Amino acid sequence: MTMSRDTTRNKYLIFFRNFLFPPREPIPAIESVNALAKLRDEMLEFGIFPFLNGGTFLGWYRECSVIPHTTDMDIVNDSFELTLIPKTGFKTPIDLFLMYKEFNNGTENRWVGGLTTTGVKYKYIYPEYDPFCAGDLMGHLFWITCTPEQKIKKEYGPYWYLDENSSKYIWNAAKNSIENGRFTREQMKTETYNEYKI
Repeated sequence: MTMSRDTTRNKYLIFFRNFLFPPREPIPAIESVNALAKLRDEMLEFGIFPFLNGGTFLGWYRECSVIPHTTDMDIVNDSFELTLIPKTGFKTPIDLFLMYKEFNNGTENRWVGGLTTTGVKYKYIYPEYDPFCAGDLMGHLFWITCTPEQKIKKEYGPYWYLDENSSKYIWNAAKNSIENGRFTREQMKTETYNEYKI
């Protein structure tokens, strides 16, 4: 069976999303990576070992830098998601995802969570992580998987090397995402999304 996306519907959804939530300004690469490295260092002081994830990981692998039109940085810790915004300089949002481990039918999976503004929760499923390697992102070392292309293909599909503008990327349509429940309207107002200034 061949499945294709309804491009008319996708155009409508992108327009609606951009109307309700205007796209953020692309981040400055050097300042943003410096902020990410500072957060990494602070986490290391507490014995927490974060690694690159999502678009930041893809940018490291594909661009050897930050994706030029991205609007945030992503790291994972062994999910709820925290968005951290520096108090000074460019206000680069850094999404910190926590990674969960679960066993299904004798297979170990790792996953991080995602949440839409309407309360729909998603799981992004990853294969068991191999031992970690280090990767240089603009002069800063970060932990990464030792099999980056395998992980990138799992999330972005076989055409991961084709650049897609971040404003048109539909994150909950990732190849490795599945719906995972929903928060109520009340939970969305009081429990689910907070930004912390760092």
